[in-house]
Amino acid sequence: MRVERYASVDKFLTDHREFLLQHEAENNLPLGLSMRIQNGWMPANAPFLAAIRDEQGTVGVAVMTSPHALAISALRDVSLANQAAEALANYVHSHKIELSGVLSAPATTTAFCEIWHAKTGKQALLSMHERIYTLTEVIPPAPVEGLLKKASNTDVEWLAERLTAFHDEALPTEPHWDWHAVAERQIATGSAWYWEVDGEPVSSLASSRPTINGICIGAVSTPPQFRGRGYASNAVAALSQHLLDQGFRFCMLFTDLSNPTSNKIYQAVGFRPLCDIDQYRFEE
Repeated sequence: MRVERYASVDKFLTDHREFLLQHEAENNLPLGLSMRIQNGWMPANAPFLAAIRDEQGTVGVAVMTSPHALAISALRDVSLANQAAEALANYVHSHKIELSGVLSAPATTTAFCEIWHAKTGKQALLSMHERIYTLTEVIPPAPVEGLLKKASNTDVEWLAERLTAFHDEALPTEPHWDWHAVAERQIATGSAWYWEVDGEPVSSLASSRPTINGICIGAVSTPPQFRGRGYASNAVAALSQHLLDQGFRFCMLFTDLSNPTSNKIYQAVGFRPLCDIDQYRFEE
């Protein structure tokens, strides 16, 4: 197997979009990230875009926006996980590309982490065992007071606080962003939402990384004093229905499998499990 790195996201997507679309929801992260870059978003560091190939064609692709983890797509054949991981690890190591971690299907991450440890001595620590869910039809939850609203410029400070709280609670080992800037960008792109009760925002969430047929929902965050009242369930259901009404064929989201409450909530409004994803971080 060999690895081909791409300097152009246009060329990368021209060559591999159809491969990624064969499993569009499973590949929502590498596909959605590369499409965001193609549409004008530039991460702080130049993105890493690569394909793993053999004589039959594409085996898988990898996308990274450092300092975040290397995202490896679903492979053409899971039995190729060891070979694909070895080829990719060899390329990354030989080109002295820094990795903070890796995320992909369990077989792929297990193989990659073992090889990376052998090459670098770095330990792979499990950051999160996740599951990707998809929704094609909303199951309305028990109604509660309030309504879904799109965040506006007057909500920047509140949204930045919620994004910070979400990160600290749900993703403490992940790199920090400038959450004020993220809030401004989400609002500018119309992707920030919240559930409002009596003029007060009580639960926040966002739509992100649209692919060809789907779009992700994430960063669902409810302050502790408002939890257990059904606000998040209604917000997720309402936003999912809005996105389906806008023409998306399905919605997607990642869940932390160590949080049974969120997994139960999402399934109750119509999300169905698709596949598992493991995320590891590398430490000396």
